[in-house]
Amino acid sequence: MSLSARTLEPSAASAEFRMDPTLPIAEDRAAADAAVGRFREIAALRGAQAGLEALRTDLLSAPAAAWVACARQLAAQGAAEIAVALLRTAPATLAAQPALRVALGEALWQAGAAGEAEATLRRVLAEDPERHPAALALARQLRNRGRLDAAVAVLEAACGPDAGLAVLLECALFMKQCQREARALALCEDALARGERDARLLALAGNLALALGRFEQARARLLEAIAQGVDFNEWQVPEALARAQRYRDPQHPDFARFEAWRGDPRLGPRARASLLFGLAKAYDDVGDYARAAALLREANALARSVSPWSRESWRAAIAARLAAPAPRVTASVASGCAPVFVVGLPRTGTTLVAELLGRHPHVRNRGELPVLGYVANRLRQSGREEDPAVLREAAELYLAHLRQDDAPARWYVDKDPLNFRYLDSVAALFPQARVVYCRRNRRDTALSIWSQMFGNPEYGFAGDFADIAAVAADCERLMAHWRRTLPLAIHVLDYEHLAAQPQATLDALGAFIGLPPFDLLAAPAPEGAAIASASLWQARQPVHQGSIGRWRHYAPYLPELAAAFPD
Repeated sequence: MSLSARTLEPSAASAEFRMDPTLPIAEDRAAADAAVGRFREIAALRGAQAGLEALRTDLLSAPAAAWVACARQLAAQGAAEIAVALLRTAPATLAAQPALRVALGEALWQAGAAGEAEATLRRVLAEDPERHPAALALARQLRNRGRLDAAVAVLEAACGPDAGLAVLLECALFMKQCQREARALALCEDALARGERDARLLALAGNLALALGRFEQARARLLEAIAQGVDFNEWQVPEALARAQRYRDPQHPDFARFEAWRGDPRLGPRARASLLFGLAKAYDDVGDYARAAALLREANALARSVSPWSRESWRAAIAARLAAPAPRVTASVASGCAPVFVVGLPRTGTTLVAELLGRHPHVRNRGELPVLGYVANRLRQSGREEDPAVLREAAELYLAHLRQDDAPARWYVDKDPLNFRYLDSVAALFPQARVVYCRRNRRDTALSIWSQMFGNPEYGFAGDFADIAAVAADCERLMAHWRRTLPLAIHVLDYEHLAAQPQATLDALGAFIGLPPFDLLAAPAPEGAAIASASLWQARQPVHQGSIGRWRHYAPYLPELAAAFPD
């Protein structure tokens, strides 16, 4: 069983505008259905080669769109090699068309010929670097091999001054998914400087500036997007606007804006929930906790309605991890680097810890990589978790996405909090890894989780204190199990200790990881570093104790919090 990256795509749970530009020409899907169906019938009776010959005969007088549609259908049905063979037998007049050459590059990738796929697409782009479908197809392949800088460079070349708005938006969103927010923002700002004023482009620029910590720029772009009539159902602009600053005065004009938007009947449940989370944050800033609590209660009810979560499914998955035997075979990969996994419940300081570690010159902070869970689940599905060759393949796939293609480092941080579910796979793949388990006062943690809008459905538990309590208990239970059973270095870091004694706590953390001495508190964040989590503001402030005991402000208004987390 292959753990190929061909199906690996980043998880992107966001309400942002998206398009599907994968079809460079109109396809005759009905004709393709019939032709591929005939191929299947003949192949079942006389073999794949006979089916291919019949398919080619059926398509000889067909336009390029039919060839592309058939090839894509075949690849989607697991017959990528047949799709490649089909496209290679197209008549010369069709085979020379860029659309067929792009389809060939896609089919080669799906057939496992990554090098030839890249070369095919680069030949198309050598003739026209701004050919968007070829650029996007190549960028996706490069991203899935961990070559994110190369992927972004391809799209930058495709976004010249004549690129349309749809192309700019698609490319900038792709760059954002690649965690290249600074380059995505530069693309947006170039278009804005040329006079483009589309509301979606402004909203995207505002969100990118927010992730980069450029709060004044973010606020300006978000307000302009609102003025241009941005659709709140596609872009969660009000919540982003609320997170672009700390409010000091309840008379700030944003409060009136938020209240007015609440009355908009066009808002769907997700957009309304996002707006309410933003307004609650603003009231929390000014100390009106009663109003914030009421808004959060309403927001979480809406969030649960659009993102259902099963406590039973969660507990079954945790029980399976507890029952699984400890790994008996480990991968042997000469990586030259050590992964550092920062895990725990969300809102326990994982973003802050990763951001501080990322200031070290020998560390790269990769944020929340969507890779470990994919690799771990594919390993389990394969039934070959003790096959050294499969383990090496899995480790190399993960490492490609960890190292990427920027300046190399000795240590890499992956701070997806829920990776605590996969530490047995970490032990099998990377026995040299370091794990930082972040903890925080349970009531503060639960309140902070409950106060956030999470786009990722894996965080569907966030809207209910009882569900948060179940996940918290299972996190503690599973981490205790891993610490007993895994030959893995695990360091426990309490948020309260970090806030009270930051230097001593970070010194101990650095010693655990093996970092050369370095003053993380005094060092600036790496240039262009983005924070995509809800901690985008807090993680950029000096380490402080202001959030400790925050739950007490809400105790009179949220009795269910204390009930779910009794002392």
